[in-house]
Amino acid sequence: MHSVESTTVKSGKLTARLGKAALGAILLVGVSGAAVAQNMVVRSTGPSAGSYPAGKKLDANAKLTLKSQDMVTVLGKGGTRVFKGPGTYSLNSTASAQTSSSTRLASFISNRGSSRARTGAVRSAGVGVADAEPQNPNLWFLDVTKGGKFCVADANALVLWRPDYTGSATASVVEPVNGTVTEVAWRKGNPLKSWPLESAPLKDGAKYRLIGSKVEKSVEVNFVMLDEAPQNLDEAAAALIANGCQSQLDLLVETLQVGADSQG
Repeated sequence: MHSVESTTVKSGKLTARLGKAALGAILLVGVSGAAVAQNMVVRSTGPSAGSYPAGKKLDANAKLTLKSQDMVTVLGKGGTRVFKGPGTYSLNSTASAQTSSSTRLASFISNRGSSRARTGAVRSAGVGVADAEPQNPNLWFLDVTKGGKFCVADANALVLWRPDYTGSATASVVEPVNGTVTEVAWRKGNPLKSWPLESAPLKDGAKYRLIGSKVEKSVEVNFVMLDEAPQNLDEAAAALIANGCQSQLDLLVETLQVGADSQG
């Protein structure tokens, strides 16, 4: 017991001595400390999108040859870089780490939904209640306004997140085959609610329609159960791409692009 406490104290002192840039780089690679394996395309638009599809792995010394209107987002050890055409770009140039947002990113990809959903009102990723467009603060929170495939890292920790939490609200979780309806309710100021597992069980391929009282239209969600929770950005991006969980991939890319390097 004594040795464990001693180790904890030493680790705390070491962390305190680390500069912000070094600490940011450590946190950015993933909550497990495992480094991003290699460069990966996470988003690609424009005429060359077929040559650089999402999920494509690129060597450290690879070059991107882009045409006008091309934009390719690459996830690597230093964070994300956005390349815009026309032009030819080398990936072996040093990418600066996103130190300013690294702590937020580590929290963003960690799956801590169940405990947070039981707490009171919270603010989403530093966004105040009065802000018009709050951002989903966690990759594994299910946005009630987004339909399509949704990857679940832990069925027991799935959380419903609503963008508009200025007041109280309700939502109906409808099983489309038998029509079973489960009602969930949020208190004013709280954006989070645990998924009703007992009445709406989760399994791979399960579909539910979500009808929110403060949502313009209902959405249908098709759940994809991951065998294990991704432990870093590289694994998270790969899992979302492989399983077609587009809304989560979009959220991941948008979050990573805050302060990302842009070339071209």
